[in-house]
Amino acid sequence: MQSDGVNSTIYFAHTCPGKENQRLIDHLANTSTLAEGLGRNAGVSEYAALAAYLHDLGKYSTAFQRRLKGEGPKVDHSTAGAQVVTQVGFPNLPPPIQTMLAYCISGHHSGLPDYGSVIDLPSDPTLKGRLKKPLSDYSAYKSELSFKDFQFPTRPPISSQPGKAAYSFAFFTRMIYSVLVDADFLETESFMSDHKTRDNFPSLIELFPAFEKYMATLADKSGELNSCRQRLFQDAIAKSEQSRGFFTMTIPTGGGKTLTSMGFALHHARKQGLKRIIYIIPYTSIIEQNAAIFKKIFGTENVLEHHSNYDWEDLKQTDSSVISESSASADDATNSLLQKMQLSSENWDVPIIVTTNVQFFESLFSNRSSKSRKLHNIANSVLIFDEAQMLPRNFLEPCMLSIRELVQNYSCSAIFCTATQPNLERFFPGITFTELAENPRQLYKQLKRVTSLDLGAISDEELAERIAAHNQALCIVNTRKHAHTLYNLIPKENAYHLSTHMYPQHRAAVINKIRNALSAGEPCRVISTQLLEAGVDLDFPVGFREIAGLDSIIQAAGRVNREGKQKDSTLFVFQTGTTLAKGIPVAIQQAAAVTRSVFQRFAGKDLSGLDAIAAYYQLLYDVQSADAFDLERILECFIKKGARDAEFDFKTAAQRFKLIDENNRSLVIPIEPFVKDLISTDQQELPNKELQRLLQRYSVNVYEYEYLALTEQAAISIEKEVFTVLNNPELFYDQNEGLIVPPRNQSDGIFIE
Repeated sequence: MQSDGVNSTIYFAHTCPGKENQRLIDHLANTSTLAEGLGRNAGVSEYAALAAYLHDLGKYSTAFQRRLKGEGPKVDHSTAGAQVVTQVGFPNLPPPIQTMLAYCISGHHSGLPDYGSVIDLPSDPTLKGRLKKPLSDYSAYKSELSFKDFQFPTRPPISSQPGKAAYSFAFFTRMIYSVLVDADFLETESFMSDHKTRDNFPSLIELFPAFEKYMATLADKSGELNSCRQRLFQDAIAKSEQSRGFFTMTIPTGGGKTLTSMGFALHHARKQGLKRIIYIIPYTSIIEQNAAIFKKIFGTENVLEHHSNYDWEDLKQTDSSVISESSASADDATNSLLQKMQLSSENWDVPIIVTTNVQFFESLFSNRSSKSRKLHNIANSVLIFDEAQMLPRNFLEPCMLSIRELVQNYSCSAIFCTATQPNLERFFPGITFTELAENPRQLYKQLKRVTSLDLGAISDEELAERIAAHNQALCIVNTRKHAHTLYNLIPKENAYHLSTHMYPQHRAAVINKIRNALSAGEPCRVISTQLLEAGVDLDFPVGFREIAGLDSIIQAAGRVNREGKQKDSTLFVFQTGTTLAKGIPVAIQQAAAVTRSVFQRFAGKDLSGLDAIAAYYQLLYDVQSADAFDLERILECFIKKGARDAEFDFKTAAQRFKLIDENNRSLVIPIEPFVKDLISTDQQELPNKELQRLLQRYSVNVYEYEYLALTEQAAISIEKEVFTVLNNPELFYDQNEGLIVPPRNQSDGIFIE
C-alpha cells in the first residue's frame, strides 16, 4: 500500500523481485476477465467472473498490505469476498447462488469448505463460521470496485434424475470453483513470469490427419483377427455422428478397442465440436502402454500422460524429431516439452489426456484448488472409460452421478469400453446407451480363442506341477502371498514373478523380459497377481486363474492366445487351500461365490459369452447391500433430507472419497543408481515435492502392519523428514519377488494387491 501523491492510496496484490508491485485492481480485473473466458467451456462465465472479481477483497486491508511488505502475521484475505457476496447483497442473485459463490471465494486457497450450522463459531473453518469471522477492515474496495456491470442470465443446470437436483447444484459450484482457481493461478503465474510459459495446443481437428495416416498403415494387415478389427473400427465410426450421450463398446479382449475407441472419439469430437479426449484407465501399467501408442500417433507434445507413477524425466529420452521441428536443439526441445507438460498437468489444457480412475474421480470430488483446476477443462470432452469393469464398485453411485452431470449438463460424451460390460444402466435411470459394436453376440463367437475349464479344488503343489509342464504359461492369483508361494514351488529357471511388492520400474523391466521371451518362443512361466489381468499386451499359449469374479477370469483369458495364433487355448480356473484362507476380503469372496453360481448355471456352455457376463453382474449386484455402491456415504454430503439449498459438505466428501487406502505407506527402494543420487540430492537443489514425484516409480506401497514389521527389523529410515527409505535392500528386497516383509507375531498378512 502506498500513496500516489494525489491523496489516494494504491493497493497491491503481489510483489515480485525485480518488478513493480502488481496493483490489486489490476489483478482482480484481469482474473475476472480470464475467468469469464475460461468459464465459457463449462457454461459458468458470469458467476466465475464475479467470483474472481471478489476473491481477493481482503487484500484491501491495511493488515494485508503490511504483510505484503513482510511485516506482521498472515492475513485471511479470502473470507472478505464471501462476506460481501452474502451480506452486502446482490439483489439479482438469489440467496442460494450467493452461498454457492461464497463457497468458491472463501475456499480459493484453503479448499471448498463444509457448510456448517447456525451454531458454528467464527473460529470454525466451515462456511458458516467464515461468514461470521471478524476481519481487518477491507472497506477500501468500495473506492475502486463496482459490481453494477455483472449480469447473470445463466441458471444453474438441474439433474434430470429425480431427487438429484441438489447434487447438480453442488457440481455447478465445483465448476465455478475450478474456473476461479485456474484463472487465479494463471493470472498470478503470468505476472510472476518474465516469459510466456504456456503454449497453445492444436485442436482435435488438426490432429485428425495424423490418426488417419496411422490407421492406413494397419489397413493392409492380413489375417482373420485384423479383418475383424477393421470391421469393428468401421462400425464404431459409422455411429460417431450421433449426438452427445452415453455409449458402450463391448469388444472381446484382443478386438482392438484402444484404437477403435480413439477413432470413434476423434470422429465424434469433430462432428460435435468437442475440445479434448480423456482416456481413463484403471491401472498405470495399461496407461504406459496406451499412452505410448497415442504419443506415437499424435506426437509426444500433444498427449498428456498424468498419473502418480509418471516420471517427467522420461520425456528427456524422447526423440527430438517428434517434439518440434523448429527447436534450436534437442536439449531445448526436451526442456521446453518437460515444462509444457508439467504445467498442463495442473489444468488439463492438452487435447488428449491419458489418466487413471484415481486421478480422474478424485479430482471430481476433491475440495482442493490444486486438484480442482482441471475440472472445467473436462467439460466438452469425450470421456473414454477403458476396462469399465474396473470402475470403483464401492463408489459407483457418486461416480456415475458425476458422469451423468458431465454428459447432460457439460456437453461431454462417455464411452464405457470393456470385454466384460457391467450393468451400468442401473445407475442411469431413464438413459439409453448406444452400443458401438454392431453385433457383440456374433463378435464374441467369432473372436473366441480361449476355453475356460474349471479344475475345481487342487493343491498348490499339483498346480505348480501343471504350470511347470508347459513351456510358456501364465498363472494369476488373488494375493501377493499366494503368488509368493506358487513362485517358490515351480522351477526358477525361466520363471518370472510379478506383484505390487516390486517397484513400478522393476515391474516394467520384468514385463519387457516376459514379452521378449514370448516373442522368441523361449520358455516363460509367469506367476502374477491381478496386475497383469487387464490391458497388458501379452500373449500366452495357456493360462491359469485362481477363481475370482467372472470379469477377472475373462480378462485373464485375454492374455491367452491373444493374437489367435492357435486354433484354441485353455484357461484353467482353480481354487486351492490359499483361496479359502481366512482374511481374504469379502469383495473377493463374494465375487468368487457368484462366479461359482454362474459356472453351475452355464455348465457346458460358453462361460465368456454375453449371457454369462450379464448373469454374473445381475447376481453380483443383487447380493450387494443397499449402500454398497456408496459405501463411504459421499452423496449424503450433498443430498440431505430437510436441508435448505446449497448446504453442502465439500471438505467431508473429499476426505471420504479416497480410492486408494490411505493406510498404505510409500517406501523408496534405493537399488538403482538414479534413486541413490536422488536421495542424496541437496534439498535446495530439488524441492521435496519434486523429489517425491521422481521417486514414485521406485517405491512400493505397504500396509501398516508391513511397515511395522520392517520397522522392527530396523529396515526403514526417514530421509529429510520427507520420504521413507528401505535400509539394506540387499536383505529386504529380492530381485525376483520384490520387497521381503519379515513376519510378525501379530499377523502374517494376506498381501492383497
